[in-house]
Amino acid sequence: MRSIGVDIGGSHVSSCMYEHLDKTLLPETHVTLPVHPQASRETILATWAAAIRQTSASLHLPFQGVGIAMPGPFDYYHGIGLFQGVCKYESLYQANIREELSGRLNLPGQRVRFINDATAFSIAEARVGKTRHYARHVALTLGTGLGASFLIDGTPIIQGEQVPPGGYLYDKRHGDALADDVFSSRGLVQKYFELSGHRVEGVLAICQRIPTDQPAIQTFEWFGRELGRFLTPFLTRFRADVLIIGGNIAKAHPYFLATLTAHLPEVAIHISTFGEDSAMLGAALLLDDTYYEALATPYYAALKTI
Repeated sequence: MRSIGVDIGGSHVSSCMYEHLDKTLLPETHVTLPVHPQASRETILATWAAAIRQTSASLHLPFQGVGIAMPGPFDYYHGIGLFQGVCKYESLYQANIREELSGRLNLPGQRVRFINDATAFSIAEARVGKTRHYARHVALTLGTGLGASFLIDGTPIIQGEQVPPGGYLYDKRHGDALADDVFSSRGLVQKYFELSGHRVEGVLAICQRIPTDQPAIQTFEWFGRELGRFLTPFLTRFRADVLIIGGNIAKAHPYFLATLTAHLPEVAIHISTFGEDSAMLGAALLLDDTYYEALATPYYAALKTI
């Protein structure tokens, strides 16, 4: 069985075909197209549909449907855009994306399925990644912001006493700041400025100054230490077995992983197996009908109450 996984980013759309039997993405079907987040509804949807069609046409193989990893705010069960006040895709507010795409792709509506992008990343890691033998996962995406997902046996958990509402960590506080402002690219850039007095454009620029620049080394040591302190109560309450780290900042893990591990000795820590492909892969897994139906109560039903 094959399906197509789609990752909707802030400035691009990526799609790739997934072979469920082999548990692999087919790299020759990978397509990425640029999308302006403030474009018209028609332009955005036409570009998304074009990427999916190009993936489908690359091998001319039949597929079961399309799973889409989508940033919020979004009604994931019904496929309705709720983007408002977030400076991206606002032309899709109240648009029925499922209906729009199923019509453009000539697919039944029930074969177009949606999930949060951070959750899609975590599903891929927990179900078919190198940590799939663990029962209780916490997955982080570290980049322009802080994404998080809590899973038990590969199923995301977004409500209950063991997890924060929605499984969100970006809106929690660390000291006098939002976690999203601290554990992100802008948080690292700001800390480097505080230590060095120099402004840099991004995390890569800080990495490139190691090992000769002491403030750069200190910045990543600070990042690992503070991330460990921040995560400790959430991982303890959830009784996490493993922490998975993805996102662009994960590429800098040689500079902060040791410090993070020292503050989380009871939890196994792994860097993402699939990297930037994780969200597409996790979205493609939604076309496994048994798994999708199993998500109905713990995930999709719970979304309506948050």
